[in-house]
Amino acid sequence: MKKVDIVIFDLDQTLLDKDQSLLNFANYQYEHFSLIRFIPDKQDFIEKFSELNNIIMPKEEVYEKLVDIFNIEKSLYAELLDDLNNNFHVYSVGFPGLHEMLETLKERGYKLGIITNGRDFYQRNKISALGITDYFSEVVTSGAVNIKKPDHAIFQIALKNLKSSSECSVFIGDSLKADVIPAKELGMFTILKSKDYSITEPDSICDNLTEIPNIINRISGL
Repeated sequence: MKKVDIVIFDLDQTLLDKDQSLLNFANYQYEHFSLIRFIPDKQDFIEKFSELNNIIMPKEEVYEKLVDIFNIEKSLYAELLDDLNNNFHVYSVGFPGLHEMLETLKERGYKLGIITNGRDFYQRNKISALGITDYFSEVVTSGAVNIKKPDHAIFQIALKNLKSSSECSVFIGDSLKADVIPAKELGMFTILKSKDYSITEPDSICDNLTEIPNIINRISGL
């Protein structure tokens, strides 16, 4: 067995707690733009904002829908969208144990990468806001290469740039379809970030980031 030397992560809902980050930002926008004028119950806005941002669609469409659903003044559309683009990352939070886990992997000599679907500036701003940029040798965003997971090509770009092969790599993500299955098809080891331990496709499952270094050791036969 070849030694694992590369660990590649998905970003949203793997390293970044997307659910909490969306809640944080929606709460901020509701207060900052005094949306109580249009939406008496803040929770209604937070829930719909989070729901729409968990559907794959352009952010322009998200705000078009929000403005329509809640009868928000149309003149606020551009301001709300610009605010998201410029400030969402400020409200981004990582999962517990994020820095500890990355630090341990770096100390053990692994090269780290990220493959993430999303606009390049938007994803990189979130990575920077989490304070984890320097841990990674390679970040590939779908916005930069115009290829999205689960397309094998975006995984192959990362592996080429990291100068490694699939059989020496582990991929960690929260989606079976976009992360685990394509990585496995390429011959990578896979870890699913999930609370559902009944899933059989990945090589391992965990929901606690601090467990990842020891799982990788087991995968590597160390």
